[in-house]
Amino acid sequence: MEQDQERIINQKEFRAILEQLGITQAQAAELITKKTLRKVSTRAVKSWLSAPTAKTARACPAWAIKVLKEIEN
Repeated sequence: MEQDQERIINQKEFRAILEQLGITQAQAAELITKKTLRKVSTRAVKSWLSAPTAKTARACPAWAIKVLKEIEN
């Protein structure tokens, strides 16, 4: 239950940051990849934003949110 709440909170926060920055999912993937040197695909970002019931849905990792927040500031 706690994991579900964290997942929803992370997803909302990630989506809000994308909107604030005015960037696409592809641009977010590129920025995160550049900052972390971890290969993050557009597909991964899309899965982080998918409905929790979707087969492709994945929890948005906190490190991805952190990276975008750093860009935001």
